[in-house]
Amino acid sequence: MRLFEHGICLGDSLTTGARTRFGLPEALADQLNRLTKKKWLFRCEAVNGETVLQLLRRMDQKPWMWQDATFCTLMIGTNDSKTTVDTPPEVFRMLYGQILDRLMVAKLVVFPALIPDLQVDVSLASPYDSSCLDRIQRFNEWIRAECAERGLEKSLVDTTGLKAADYADGVHFSAEGIDAVARRFTEKITAR
Repeated sequence: MRLFEHGICLGDSLTTGARTRFGLPEALADQLNRLTKKKWLFRCEAVNGETVLQLLRRMDQKPWMWQDATFCTLMIGTNDSKTTVDTPPEVFRMLYGQILDRLMVAKLVVFPALIPDLQVDVSLASPYDSSCLDRIQRFNEWIRAECAERGLEKSLVDTTGLKAADYADGVHFSAEGIDAVARRFTEKITAR
């Protein structure tokens, strides 16, 4: 049995923990370290404000990104829903599928996530508005489809339906939200 597991966390500001003192990689490693007899090392390869296209191109420019990693979390798409970006759903699907393909070719155990809901009952930071909710819903349908096409349904992490306290500003997670999302990833990872 390996004593260490090394993974990467891909995504955007929701992964980095833009409104907290730590992000998903740190919370996930802490939870898994306490639950298992291994040490879990997660490197944060998330970039605030990144879209699926930006992540895909960065992956091609920096293939060392996943060197020595065995696991990968993927939580991206919120920025694609912005009114200023408004990625068409069919383009989102194509790009998201290509990201999954690169991770699978690299032989990583991939744990993709749905795009979390926005909290429209609070003051959302511009450029997010209620129209983003429809785009997020369509993107999540495509994420499910792309995961099913690759046999990743059991690895898909549902990050929707979080409580209001899990958000710092209606978009980004609070410390409680980071912990809640890390718990959902932890459940999938330990069940594999």
